[in-house]
Amino acid sequence: MGTCWRCSERIVTHNSCEVWETIMFSRSRCLSVFMAALCVSLIGWDVLAAEGPHHGSKTYYVSPSGNDAAAGGPDSPWRSIQHAADSVSPGDRVYIHSGTYAERVVFKRAGEEGAPTVFSAGPSERVTVKGLELAKGVAHLNIANLTIAGFKVWGVSLEGKNHDITLSGLTVKGGEAGMHFTSGQSGSPPENGPVSDVIVENSLIRDSAYTAVDCTPGPCTRMIFRHLEITGAGRGGEDGWGADGLAIERGKDIVVENSHIHENSGDGLDLNSRDTAGHVSGIVVRRNTVIRNHKNGIKLWAGGRMENNVVWGQGDAAVVLGDWPGTYQVVNNTIAYNMQDAAYSDRNYALVAAYPNDETGLSASMELTLGHNIFAFNSSAAVGGSTGLYLGKGVRLAGEGHNLFWSQEDNEIVAEFVAPEREFSRSEISGGGWAAATGQGTGDIAADPLFVAGWPKVDLRLRKGSPAMAIKAGAAADVLSAGLSKARRVK
Repeated sequence: MGTCWRCSERIVTHNSCEVWETIMFSRSRCLSVFMAALCVSLIGWDVLAAEGPHHGSKTYYVSPSGNDAAAGGPDSPWRSIQHAADSVSPGDRVYIHSGTYAERVVFKRAGEEGAPTVFSAGPSERVTVKGLELAKGVAHLNIANLTIAGFKVWGVSLEGKNHDITLSGLTVKGGEAGMHFTSGQSGSPPENGPVSDVIVENSLIRDSAYTAVDCTPGPCTRMIFRHLEITGAGRGGEDGWGADGLAIERGKDIVVENSHIHENSGDGLDLNSRDTAGHVSGIVVRRNTVIRNHKNGIKLWAGGRMENNVVWGQGDAAVVLGDWPGTYQVVNNTIAYNMQDAAYSDRNYALVAAYPNDETGLSASMELTLGHNIFAFNSSAAVGGSTGLYLGKGVRLAGEGHNLFWSQEDNEIVAEFVAPEREFSRSEISGGGWAAATGQGTGDIAADPLFVAGWPKVDLRLRKGSPAMAIKAGAAADVLSAGLSKARRVK
């Protein structure tokens, strides 16, 4: 249907912008252009067309030159989006013409099952508003193709008991948080109830003072985050744990996929930090690039599966699993060149699983699967030396094999669950010592994966003859060919 972005090596075309970025892990050679502006009309009209006509539904229009006393038709548009939000019925559609609307729109009227209310910029229209708030109980609402800027606290907020919401093609800039779900204090029950069945897609969330996409206190359930760029959280402040890319305190059945989460001052992804009972179901993190976040890259507190992700350039442990008990699966990821930049990095393990809890001192009970991953070149002399993996006392290996290790020659794996606890070197991994001690390790190798380029011009494609190809380790071929490149650096 057209060209979404251009790379010096190839051109990638889109089909209604389903494919957003091309995988080129080089930091400078191929910068994808985020497609919110170029593809805005395709996304919006696809969202609207997918809903189809609804019996009795009406179409209204809003324009900066309109009048709220008018009929809201194409030749007599309303002036304010708020008036439209206060006037529509389930199944109605509102098309918004280009302009800057100095209003924070509060949605109080809900759609219905099979008849969502839709608000969208029209084709090729550029619309900016100061904020969007879904009041308690508002459901069945689709919002597409708007820029939200000029707000102080939350750009898009869902106050509670909101469900069946789609947010698509949004650009959210600044504030304390770009998007916020549920209301209340951290660790407390939500003041207005949970949020569920929400899709956030094809959007850019950037430059928040704190966490960019935040579900505090939660729970947020049956959430899908896809085709997002999340960057710049913690802008202007110090690096810190409260400036993550995407953080959800409590919730289940959460998917984060095909997104580019980079250069946030805290973690890239932080899921289920307050689900202290553990064993959370349905947590899936797949086909993402998680790059240059100043704390952890992917943090799963209470269970989950991460697959086909590329994680490089973090300032602290790239992957952290399990303050709380659960089942964890780490499959087909490339985790390399983390803790390299001395400007924001501290030495830690590349992957930390079941580290003793800060409060209890106990290692959480964890069933862990590790397969077909690349762990290479993690931590550097600039921050104190290379590091491998840490597997705590609570770990039970459900399956481990076909992984490639190449970070710390004499200590690729610290295994405290082995009796007696010990460290395993490359020679023990290759020579059978790890397998003998754990009953695992089929197909593991300790070898240089032969990436195209290392730090600082990182390109994690594999060169011809890479030993990782033999065990099919690292980010899967479908990610490499179709997925997720570096998005443009936000200015």
